[in-house]
Amino acid sequence: MQGNNMRKTTKLTSALCLSLAISATSARAGSEDFIFGLGAGIIGSAIVNGAKQNGSQPQRRTTTRRSNFSAETQDIQMRLNMLGFDAGRPDGVSGRRTRQAIRHFQISIGAYASGKLDNRQIAKLYELTTPQQPVTTVTTPVVAAPVVAAPVVVAPAAAVAPTQQINITVPAVAATPAASEPEAPAEPERLALDPADLPAIHGLTVERFEHDVMGLLKKVGYQNCAVDATKTVCTLEKESLSETISVLTQDENIYGLQREVSFKNPAPRAAIMGKLLKAYPTLSRFENMTASDDQTCRITYLGNSGELLKDALATPAYAEALRQLADNCSDYHSLEVFGEDTVSGLRFVFYSSQPIKDAIENRKGAFQISSKSAQDLTF
Repeated sequence: MQGNNMRKTTKLTSALCLSLAISATSARAGSEDFIFGLGAGIIGSAIVNGAKQNGSQPQRRTTTRRSNFSAETQDIQMRLNMLGFDAGRPDGVSGRRTRQAIRHFQISIGAYASGKLDNRQIAKLYELTTPQQPVTTVTTPVVAAPVVAAPVVVAPAAAVAPTQQINITVPAVAATPAASEPEAPAEPERLALDPADLPAIHGLTVERFEHDVMGLLKKVGYQNCAVDATKTVCTLEKESLSETISVLTQDENIYGLQREVSFKNPAPRAAIMGKLLKAYPTLSRFENMTASDDQTCRITYLGNSGELLKDALATPAYAEALRQLADNCSDYHSLEVFGEDTVSGLRFVFYSSQPIKDAIENRKGAFQISSKSAQDLTF
């Protein structure tokens, strides 16, 4: 054991002496820089290796964490919030809330609600949220106009010249506002349903005269239809869904349509929205896919359209309930989609008070006055 220790000590001493000898020789040869560089390299290598072992993994995690952030996404989130489409806190990370806001924005501009913006839609978003400065645009050409003032300096005696120059400038300013036509973004607010082409359910629209509602619905596949006074209700069962359609009339003129669809398995929202955009190209462009000339009615039943025709469906022949409905709401067309990423159900409600008002005026339907009671009275 002692012999082994002695041999190790001897080897260590020899290595030390050899190192000192090399150092001394190198120093005499004027290669002190080489030794310094060699030592620095060894130390530097040790530091680098230590840094790699100790810090490589946290750095990789930080990079992964930051890679989800996008300055463009953050800007888009802020612009969506400016337009009233709630994208949440602009954190630069695209999540469910951001995608939902994008879908609502896409619907508002009549685009397919995919939840992802293409280049044209991004350009439209920037156009709608970038402050327009027509004054600056108009001012620039007016500043260039002083070039015309040069001839005025040549003829200083003509004091009327500056007055003429001002008069010429005024029409120029008045004409330039024509260039500020980028106010086209207000167009969505002017959306209106065409009275001659109202949203329909299997060909049925409000304000339409229809003598045989049940027969028409059975032709398109509905079963188990029932007629109660001025109300017709039919159901439909399929492997993937079940639905109910209710039609309300007065004097055989339709004033209310309600269709409720329930999916037995959740359906992909993008596919459902694609069908809605195709079937109702105008109505789907309205905010919240709801159109009404009656602002009070729109606010009251927004997101709760099933309440609008609730009393009329319960008591279709009750004149007072119909009168109250016509007084409270003039018209209403709504498409409701239940679910975010997937859709569990749909509700369509189309309504017009005009057939009720016509029935009141002409004393038809539920407002018809019978003389039988007077005839049965004897004295």
